[in-house]
Amino acid sequence: MNTLQGYYADLQKWEELEPVELVASWPPELVNELKNQWAAAVSASRLSEEPCLIRDGSSNQSIGNQVEEFLIGMLTPHWNNTTLKRCSGAGYPDRQMEVGSVPVVLEMKATSDWNPQDSNRRVLTSSTTKLRTQFKPPIYHLPG
Repeated sequence: MNTLQGYYADLQKWEELEPVELVASWPPELVNELKNQWAAAVSASRLSEEPCLIRDGSSNQSIGNQVEEFLIGMLTPHWNNTTLKRCSGAGYPDRQMEVGSVPVVLEMKATSDWNPQDSNRRVLTSSTTKLRTQFKPPIYHLPG
């Protein structure tokens, strides 16, 4: 298991579940649409010109959450044909992006320092329940 697809196949075996396809390869037209949407939103939002204000005394996790909310607040008004909503429940993923009518699994993380010894920074999920209940194949993932 050295791919996301392999990870979910192994996890479903460990969970003793009937395996379903939880990771799909992106069709080129979806890749292009998403690239265009994000590029246009970054340009129109003037993201690089706006400061992201962080509350004093914020923990690393809180800083990451504040950066995520800032980015979402800046970019989503400029997306055309793309929406973003929260996924209910604990675990992966945090959000669902819809590009047209195509759902995309979205997990946004921000960190100021990557520590490869910190296993918490590498955990995607502890179960497949959320993916299996909230998404139907083909399932496209966009970690960020």
